[in-house]
Amino acid sequence: MDRPLCRAASERLSAYLEDPAHHRAEADAAIAHMRECPYCKSRLEQLAQALITDEEDQLTCQECLDLLPGYLQAESAGQAGEANWRPVAFHIETCPHCSEAFAALSDLAALAFGEQGQEPPAYPVPDLSFLRPKPPEPPWWHLDELGRLIIELSAEVVRAFQPPLYQPAVATIRRKSSQPRKTLCQLSLEEIEGMEVSITAEEMEKDAALCTIVVEVNIPSRGGWPHLADTEVTIRRGEMHLDTQLTDAFGKVVFKGIATGDLARLTFEIQPGD
Repeated sequence: MDRPLCRAASERLSAYLEDPAHHRAEADAAIAHMRECPYCKSRLEQLAQALITDEEDQLTCQECLDLLPGYLQAESAGQAGEANWRPVAFHIETCPHCSEAFAALSDLAALAFGEQGQEPPAYPVPDLSFLRPKPPEPPWWHLDELGRLIIELSAEVVRAFQPPLYQPAVATIRRKSSQPRKTLCQLSLEEIEGMEVSITAEEMEKDAALCTIVVEVNIPSRGGWPHLADTEVTIRRGEMHLDTQLTDAFGKVVFKGIATGDLARLTFEIQPGD
């Protein structure tokens, strides 16, 4: 719908009506436009309907559209014939645009209240494959005969504890040249022989082939910082010993430069100090 062209057509037709002898070409152009323009066609139909009745349309289209929900309720309650709704009924009768809008609203209401349409025989099963898989059950961790907590990673465990693909944005302060590091795995265990353990593996900032692993061991009975030092944490790849560290006063150790490809083959041995 091109309103400038519609206005131009209306002006040409008015000029023709004022002086038919000199504006025949303008009239032909206006008629050609009105034959092709849906807006002009609807306005002409409204004009023709208004000419054959003595009643005056009291509403604009926008005013009528604003009143349609109330008019629909009144019609459902058998009150649409009341005098206060007559302007809406008359406008709908004479305006193709608003009549179409009311028909669409009526169909929607009928569908919502089950008066038309059918309940589908079955609903599609949503694809939730993007969600984090259910964590595997033990024995990916256990307590050995020495009382050490043994955590054995595998491809299944790493996949289960990968962060979701879509996460809420978190504001961080970094140097402009640095990039957010990708979290490869983040798991936690609670109430294991009085310990709470979390392991987080992140790609190293300048080399995605290597990762940094942070192990945090909290022993609630010790009262938190600064009494969480001296828990021994050993990291192995298969039978190969990679490193052993003691937690600091915050209960944390950091292993740097671990091959990312080895993540699913790592074993952690955690032994609280006296």
